[in-house]
Amino acid sequence: MEPIHERRKMMDEYVIIECAISLGVLAYVLFWQIARLRRDNFRADIRRLRDDLFDFMWENGYDFSTPAYVEARQTLNGMLRISNSLSIPKLLLILFFGDALDRHQSRLPDSLGTLKDPCLRGKIEKVRYKAVNTMLRFVFRKGIFGVLLSLIVLLCLIVRLTRYKSWARQKSPRLLLSAYELGSPSLSMQQRALLH
Repeated sequence: MEPIHERRKMMDEYVIIECAISLGVLAYVLFWQIARLRRDNFRADIRRLRDDLFDFMWENGYDFSTPAYVEARQTLNGMLRISNSLSIPKLLLILFFGDALDRHQSRLPDSLGTLKDPCLRGKIEKVRYKAVNTMLRFVFRKGIFGVLLSLIVLLCLIVRLTRYKSWARQKSPRLLLSAYELGSPSLSMQQRALLH
């Protein structure tokens, strides 16, 4: 008959193995399956906003070639196209180095300021606001896990940026301009294939 301490040792090994397997399954579900579901929900929310804006334009007889509408729709399309690669570090780079865009390139178009119809302006502003909130919720995730992950990534990003600040300043305007261009309806098939 085996001594008790030998059986306890074997039980401890089994418990460790079971915990490791359970953590692996949990990580798979959290980081792959739920992440996929969250991305699909984000895309559905952005499409809903885009469709709602289209319906508003159609129901009220507005011209679909209005520059503010075209820019809003192109921005929403760009959000859909970058949803696969959108992450906290990329978003923080855009926010942190956003001033570099103003210094190195002309500003992205903004026809909303010249729009005279207050009803249409209000609707487009509301859609933009909801789109930004939806994107931030998608990137930073809800709950304590998302907050902790965001803090860890932020600290890692700050450490890395201190080393690569000049390089990142040169590259960040291209990232923003690329995201804006991705929203363009005139992407070639070859460019679209690179996104997938």
